[in-house]
Amino acid sequence: MTRTRNANLLIILILGALSTVSPFSIDMYLPAFPQIANDLNTTQAEISLSVSGYFVGLACGQLFYGPLLDRFGRKPPLYAGLSLFVLASVGCATARSPEVFIAFRLLQAIGGCSAQVGAIAMVRDFFPVEESAKIISLSSFLRAPLGMRPRAARFSATFSRGKTLSRSGTNASPSFA
Repeated sequence: MTRTRNANLLIILILGALSTVSPFSIDMYLPAFPQIANDLNTTQAEISLSVSGYFVGLACGQLFYGPLLDRFGRKPPLYAGLSLFVLASVGCATARSPEVFIAFRLLQAIGGCSAQVGAIAMVRDFFPVEESAKIISLSSFLRAPLGMRPRAARFSATFSRGKTLSRSGTNASPSFA
């Protein structure tokens, strides 16, 4: 049974979206380092450890998601990983100390890694071997518009300062610099 061109495009778009989970979660928070450090009463240097923790989680996740995806199929590990990613993201947002924040970033990476590994595994499932490199390239190309992530992150962090309460309970003033 052959799929139509539109069905292939939809699959490529979904795989491209899955492969952006981890890069998006890195790029969106980098410009917010000063605000995160301020909110957690620490230094930017300590918050930068969360990047290292994220990459350690990403590396560890790749070691076990491949075999899990092969053993249990694509959906269960993908759903579990993305659920872990969402829960760890909520944990990052509610962390009250740098250590907890770094730990949740590590868990976030382990969960988000399922999307990247799963996307590459599904390319093998949906497309012939001869087309695999082209499809992976296309799904990676779909990440190009996300080059706006750092700008979006800066706007998001700046905008949210005016909408949230600071730890002291007073309303933070908006700054659109």
